[in-house]
Amino acid sequence: MTLSINSQHVIGPLGSDFWYIKVPPALVPKMARELDWNKIGRRVMIDALEGIILLMSPSSSHEVYAESSGTIVKKAGSVLQKQVRGMLGTRWKKPEDPENVGLEADASFYIGENAHAWYNAAKTNGEKAVLAFVIQTPPDLVIEVEVTHFDQDKPTRYARLGVPEMWRVNARKGIENVQVEFLNLQAQDGPIPIQESRVLEGLMCSDLTRAYQLAYYGDNNELDDWLEAKILPAT
Repeated sequence: MTLSINSQHVIGPLGSDFWYIKVPPALVPKMARELDWNKIGRRVMIDALEGIILLMSPSSSHEVYAESSGTIVKKAGSVLQKQVRGMLGTRWKKPEDPENVGLEADASFYIGENAHAWYNAAKTNGEKAVLAFVIQTPPDLVIEVEVTHFDQDKPTRYARLGVPEMWRVNARKGIENVQVEFLNLQAQDGPIPIQESRVLEGLMCSDLTRAYQLAYYGDNNELDDWLEAKILPAT
């Protein structure tokens, strides 16, 4: 049998390093068992079904946008009186998948009931219960802050894992012109753009340009007031 391995390399719009590797799907479980992907790339996406491996080393700009995403989600959750548990770059996969596969978002979150369940598991049964919960429970929200042509199938992959919502952040033109797209991943006909968040009700994607600006510059008090003014009238 001839093994064909194809690879591509790009620098993302925020300066991050991306490697896209395509291998025969049957090879992925063996590679997953024998390789420590995190020694090769800071973020890893492995699709065992398609034989796709995406390795990413994020730039400092990328990490600032990811951190700003966390600030916005947590503050919006506070306005809505919803618990939020940030899960950072957790690798998400189905329980039956090989251990070292799955997708790592730039930011991911449990929100509301799932966040409450995570905290309850941690308080009552400790770390093993938390790990078991994460294996069985996809996040409520994933965010990608630097999208390349390698990522076009990611919404479908997150949808297969059961994730309800995804945000895609386009910061190619800088913080003053950042644009955010909300996607309903569980729509009947597949992932579709939506205007209002399903997990943070009242938050509109058109509001996120200003929210990212305030979070980016550290204007946290103004961000609190601005989110409250935007979200509460709509709920």
